[in-house]
Amino acid sequence: MTSNLKARLAEVFAAKWQAENHPHYVDMLDKFVFHMTDAAEDVCRLADALQKADVIDCDTLGKLLHQVFLHALPHLVSAGQLYDYVPDIFPEQRGVHGF
Repeated sequence: MTSNLKARLAEVFAAKWQAENHPHYVDMLDKFVFHMTDAAEDVCRLADALQKADVIDCDTLGKLLHQVFLHALPHLVSAGQLYDYVPDIFPEQRGVHGF
């Protein structure tokens, strides 16, 4: 991942949370940037595939979704919770396990 992306993400985090306002700021900032950058490649691949949904085969799309759900999504949720409150708002969030 490019250092430019890391710098921009750090800038976004800093705009929300000022260092003097939180004793664990540096640790939170580092973790936020890590989680966002670790998920970025999977998110980009999925976004690209969704733009080509009419031509991508079902197996490939399924593998991309699997990768996003198992790898990128947990990173994004962690980053979101470091950045702000992330609510559980959809009843179906328990998925097949809730039925």
